[in-house]
Amino acid sequence: MRFFLFIILIILSFGCIRNNKVPKDVIPQNQMRKIMWDLMRADAYVTDFIMKDSIRDKKAESAKLYEKIFEIHATTQETFKKSLAFYQSRPDLFKVVSDSLRVDEKKSQQYPEEKKPQIDTTLRKMKLNKKLIEKKR
Repeated sequence: MRFFLFIILIILSFGCIRNNKVPKDVIPQNQMRKIMWDLMRADAYVTDFIMKDSIRDKKAESAKLYEKIFEIHATTQETFKKSLAFYQSRPDLFKVVSDSLRVDEKKSQQYPEEKKPQIDTTLRKMKLNKKLIEKKR
């Protein structure tokens, strides 16, 4: 009887352990983050610029941008959808991707303070030399 309970306890403990490894046919987390970041930026572009142009089709423009992004990252829409479904089924892994997207967003919002344009010193010297020459005459 004790042996039977011991076997059940071992099976239950190993059954509760989750494997954090990503299958080979799923896009790795870091690559997934990069693709999702580019897709979000494409959506922002469509919202900010394409939506204002009444002649252009928003869905067609989005589809073109998405295909270009998938081409850049050497993947397909089907692979991306499959990977997204995998990560959504594993909240512990998807949290890592979404948190890194938030960090990327915060980094992109931190713009350096605008600096006043500096006058080129060679141009300044040329103007000073010109004024000196005119005064000597």
